[in-house]
Amino acid sequence: MRATKVRSWLCRSTIALLATLAAAPAHGQSTAVVQEALRLAVCLNDWDSAIAHSSQLEQVPELPIKTRAQLVTFRRQMQLFRQNQTVVSPIDGCEPVLAGFGLPGYSGRPLDFDRGVYSSVGRGTPVVAADQTLRQYEALWQAGLGVTADTPLSPLAEAQRVNTRSGSGVTTGAVSRRIDIYAFLGAQGDSASLDLTVIQQRPGVLYTNDAAQLFLFDAAGRLLSAGRTTAGQEPYLGAKPLSATGVYYAAVTTPEHRPILDEGGFITGWQGIGTSAITYTLTIEGLTPSLELGLR
Repeated sequence: MRATKVRSWLCRSTIALLATLAAAPAHGQSTAVVQEALRLAVCLNDWDSAIAHSSQLEQVPELPIKTRAQLVTFRRQMQLFRQNQTVVSPIDGCEPVLAGFGLPGYSGRPLDFDRGVYSSVGRGTPVVAADQTLRQYEALWQAGLGVTADTPLSPLAEAQRVNTRSGSGVTTGAVSRRIDIYAFLGAQGDSASLDLTVIQQRPGVLYTNDAAQLFLFDAAGRLLSAGRTTAGQEPYLGAKPLSATGVYYAAVTTPEHRPILDEGGFITGWQGIGTSAITYTLTIEGLTPSLELGLR
């Protein structure tokens, strides 16, 4: 199968499958989570994960026979790709899936970048912005901070993507009553460490101090690790080896704003509001460089 035909076949097959799958529970999770994981795996050429996610979806109760048959065919094709070590790049439709994570050819720059800059700096008409402004906004998109992660998990919605092209990523933000959420790519076996450094204290709802909280979730919304400021020690998470290749989420907030978890440890919402206010940097290390996650 020629490269162009492979890309076209992947695009049609993936879109057709994901459009027809019912959003019914699968192993205690919404199939939407598995669908997103499948889409990402295909875009990364991660055939092992694509096969595993296809198998998961095949087990969805009351799945139409035709859709199940399509999944079986799709999985067998992925098995051939794995056997032949097929690399398909680019794949139609993968730009929004990979944008902002630091993968080659997926900068995260919006299609109408210049117009967005004019609008953001208060210029609604095509007036040439200063070079420095353009460079600042270009750096924003290259860092992934201008790209919002598309997630079916509403408690983690509007996560800003972090560029981990080098195997690490740094971002900055300010949080008080609400939550800042970031999305990054990790590979199976990575030991990701997250380090939150408070660089400014501001008056909060109740307190002016450096109190902060840091949470790490997997692609399904399962809480993996949590840390908070204790005795002047800022939050640091040294995570256990990541169990799968995919998207992970880091959440930054201040006490007493915390996640609501179900009996399985999956986030269902947030409770409380942050009582302090801080400006911070978040450093994520210990990851496989995004360049090595399948697109070479």
